[in-house]
Amino acid sequence: MSQNYKCVSGDTHLEIPNERWTHRIDKKYRDRAPRTVRLEGGADATVFEDLPPRQNTFDIYGGQGRDGSNWYPADQRYETCPGTGSPAQRIKEQDVDGIDAEIMFPAVVAGPAMWLKAKDPGLQKAIIRGWNDWFAEEYLSDSDAKGRIFGVGCITATTIEDSLAELQHCKKLGFIAIQLPNFPNGTGIPKAEDDRFWATALDLDMPVTIHFAIEDTDTSFNGKLLDYPKREKNLRTDLAGQMTRFARNGAYNAVQLLLSGVFERFPKLRIFFAENSIGWIPNFMEVADTRYDRHIGWANRYDGVKPLPGKPSELINEYFYWGFQRDRAGIDNRHHLNVNRLIWANDFPHQESDWPESNKVLEHNFKAVPADEVHKMTVQNAVDFFRLPEI
Repeated sequence: MSQNYKCVSGDTHLEIPNERWTHRIDKKYRDRAPRTVRLEGGADATVFEDLPPRQNTFDIYGGQGRDGSNWYPADQRYETCPGTGSPAQRIKEQDVDGIDAEIMFPAVVAGPAMWLKAKDPGLQKAIIRGWNDWFAEEYLSDSDAKGRIFGVGCITATTIEDSLAELQHCKKLGFIAIQLPNFPNGTGIPKAEDDRFWATALDLDMPVTIHFAIEDTDTSFNGKLLDYPKREKNLRTDLAGQMTRFARNGAYNAVQLLLSGVFERFPKLRIFFAENSIGWIPNFMEVADTRYDRHIGWANRYDGVKPLPGKPSELINEYFYWGFQRDRAGIDNRHHLNVNRLIWANDFPHQESDWPESNKVLEHNFKAVPADEVHKMTVQNAVDFFRLPEI
C-alpha cells in the first residue's frame, strides 16, 4: 500500500498502565511484573522489583500546562493524559497535530530503562517478550493502526544469544525496527560477538535504533568505552573518551561503534539515534576530528586502536541518523551535518512534544529552509531508514 505522507514523526512513545499488557508476560514471572500504583499525591507510578516507584506520568505533558493553567506534574494519571489510549484515539491525536504517521517506541521512564534493572535475566527476557508480543499482536494489529502507527520492538540486555533470539522474534512479529537498550552482548561496550547481531539485522533487513543512548554507557571520562586490543597499564585515558569530550550521550556510542570497526565489517549498517537533538553535533564532530588526529598515534601504539578509514565527522555523517524536535540551532547548522540523516519527531506525548501544535515547531525549525530539505527531514529520511511504504 502506498502512502502520501506529508509529515512523519520519527519518534513517539506508547505510554499506558502496565496492566494493559503484562498479561502477556510468561505466567512464571507474571507476579513480578511491573505494576501501576496510585501515589499519595494522586499520581500514577510504576513499581518493579525493589526499585523506588517511577512516576512515569510526569513525563506525559502532551500539550498540558502551556496555557497558564495551574498544571502540576506530580499528580498526573494515565486517564487524564493524551497518548495513553487505543489506536483509534492515537489516530485522532495524530490528525489534530497534522501528523500522517509515527514511529512508536516503548515508554522511557517505565520502559526498557526500568526493565533492564531486573537482576534476574529470566525476568528481564519475559518482560521484553511479553511487551513485544502485546505491542505487535494486540495494539499494532488493530485496523486503526495500519499505515499510520509503526512499532519498534525492544531487544533484551542479557546475552548475545538472547538478543539474536529477540531480534528474529521481532522480525516475525512485523516490527519495522528494533531498539537496542545495550549493545547486543548485553553490556555498555561493543564486543566482537556483536557481529552476529549486526549480520543478522542486515540479513533480516531490520533497522537498528538506539533511543537517546545505550543505557550502560560509562560517561565518567575516567572509565573505559571499549575493550581495546591491548592496554598500557599506566594510561588513565582512552581515545574514545578524548573524542567525546563535551558531547552528549549518543556521541559516546557513535564513537564506540566507529572505533570498534563495525562499519568497516558491515558497511551497509546504519543506526538511528532517536531524541538526541542535533544542535550540538557539529561541535561534537569538530572536537572528535581534532582529538582523533591528536591522539590516534599513541592510541594505536599502546591500545592497539586501528586507524579509521576517514575523518570521524565524515563517518558519523554517513553511518548515523539523528532525531530532533524543536532545534533551530541544529537546522541553521545542518550543512555541517548530513541533511539526508536528520529525522524530525514530535516525541508525543512526552514533555519535549508541542502537541497539538507541532505546526508551530515546524514553522520555527524550517522557516526559509528549502522545501526539498524540509521534506527530507520531516518525511523522506524516516521513510528511507524505516522502509515505510513507498510514497
